[in-house]
Amino acid sequence: MRASVIRTLAILCALAPASVVYGQCTNYTITVGGGFYDYEIDWELVNDLGVVVATGLAPTTITTCQPDGCYQFNLYDTFGDGWNGATYTVAVTATGVVVGTGTLGNGSFGTMQVSLGGGCSSGNCDQYTMVVTAGLYPTEISWNLINGANTVASGFAPTTLSLCLDTGCITLQMFDDFGDGWDGATWTLNDDLGNPVQTGQLSTGAFGQSTFPLGVPATNCTNSGPVTASDCPDAVNICTNVSFAIDPNGIGTMNEIPPLGSYGNPLLTWGDGTLSPWGSDNEGCLQNNELNSTWMVVNISQGGLLEFTFGGLGTQAGFYDWIMYPYSAGTCSDIPANAQAPVTCNWNWVSFGGTGLASTVPGGGDPGNYEPPLAVQTGEQYLICFSNWSSVSTVVPLQFGGTAVVSCEPVVLPIELLSFETMTITDGVELNWVTASEMNTSHFVVQRSADLIDWQPIGELGAAGSSFTTLDYRFMDTDPKDGVNYYRLRMVDLDGTEEFTPIAQATWGAKELFAYPNPNDGTFRVHGVGGTFEVIDATGRSVHSLVLNPGSADPIMHLNAPGIYTLVNSDGSTNATTRIVVFE
Repeated sequence: MRASVIRTLAILCALAPASVVYGQCTNYTITVGGGFYDYEIDWELVNDLGVVVATGLAPTTITTCQPDGCYQFNLYDTFGDGWNGATYTVAVTATGVVVGTGTLGNGSFGTMQVSLGGGCSSGNCDQYTMVVTAGLYPTEISWNLINGANTVASGFAPTTLSLCLDTGCITLQMFDDFGDGWDGATWTLNDDLGNPVQTGQLSTGAFGQSTFPLGVPATNCTNSGPVTASDCPDAVNICTNVSFAIDPNGIGTMNEIPPLGSYGNPLLTWGDGTLSPWGSDNEGCLQNNELNSTWMVVNISQGGLLEFTFGGLGTQAGFYDWIMYPYSAGTCSDIPANAQAPVTCNWNWVSFGGTGLASTVPGGGDPGNYEPPLAVQTGEQYLICFSNWSSVSTVVPLQFGGTAVVSCEPVVLPIELLSFETMTITDGVELNWVTASEMNTSHFVVQRSADLIDWQPIGELGAAGSSFTTLDYRFMDTDPKDGVNYYRLRMVDLDGTEEFTPIAQATWGAKELFAYPNPNDGTFRVHGVGGTFEVIDATGRSVHSLVLNPGSADPIMHLNAPGIYTLVNSDGSTNATTRIVVFE
């Protein structure tokens, strides 16, 4: 719990008399409370610079003068069971027009977007009014309005909410606590003249969603219902930022996840000091095996670092456990046979804040729910088994991030590449690749990177055009950078289309100990001779250590606080040191 003195000072700084407007700010009235256990509640209003501009407890009503912008309303509950009927409302003081409202359905933390003066738009937004009627049982009703990957409004029934919306594909998610639909309640989105743009209702069940276009062609928007993929062979392609529905759908025809503690479903324990193969110390993998599962395939159209979040934007409604495997034609047979190891997994530590792969844990998230980003290569496919442990019926937003790019369809490379390898020699780094066939190829552009993010061209080789025989190519990098160098090929077709190859790497220089990338955001790999690696902060305190066998893959380390650190590597006979810089 944050200190009450700090909270009180923040409130005093944020308050403004209702009759005063300071420069470019507008007065808003924030009302919080109305639940069974208001004493468990506190909250924050955070501007787009990350500064807390208003905060308080419940029940309360305050007035604060704020400039236009895109704000986040953070909701906290000390008991961890949600707000129990309490709500927040942000309204323009002069007119009473509501610009934000919501609640914390469960858990100890949630966050919602609040647009003050249209500040969450791109500048091209138009005014709309969202109207939800009461029906027979309004207390059972809640909803989310989503534009792309952003939840722009949430609310209950009955309500009338003023919104400024950008063009795009709009999705309304509808929830009913009792599970029998909205019992006559309806929703309508009206334009600034009061004309209905879209309307609907939840006829039956605990959830549903409607997707419709707003200023874009209707063909751009599809209405996504429940994903029925309870068995591996039924896995669906998941791409871009989407939302999919889950419910207590069982395990399909069989439990395909192998026993806990096996090769294909290892037992990982939080805080035991033993890192997983992908570099975390979290719980894993699927400790209750497959439960209410959804299987999905991720296709990589451009290599890099893959990040994603299930249940972000304050929407996580239960424990969303998952396991991820490489995907090929034989994967669905290999997994139940315990012949395929996962590349990453997570057994959720908490039931809020989302879960997935992230270099930096999102606001409101818990580190125990997030694994390090996954280095992926163009053309690869991955299989995720999403396990609905809490047996909830809800809609799960999925957001992709990182430097990798995903595709809705498997990627077919214009060249059949047999190998792409590097070799460190006296004159530099030699790159060798072999193609089995080529069709209408123009040339190869050799690219190099030190961090898998910034790729620079360092040379070019002509391609064969069309060939059905094995061809060997060689390129020499005569000026590699000290440390780890990453390489990839940009394969350009005669018609201008292009694809990227998988990534290869080579280490250059006499330096035996280094971290990469460096500087970094707190997530990095270390390269040394093996033995003990220890990270020491500016006060001389050891903040991280691990032991590595010589010849092992470079491990991932994580540091939470920015600053300058010393990395010490000892193999029992010699010590080497280097400096690591972690930025904000």
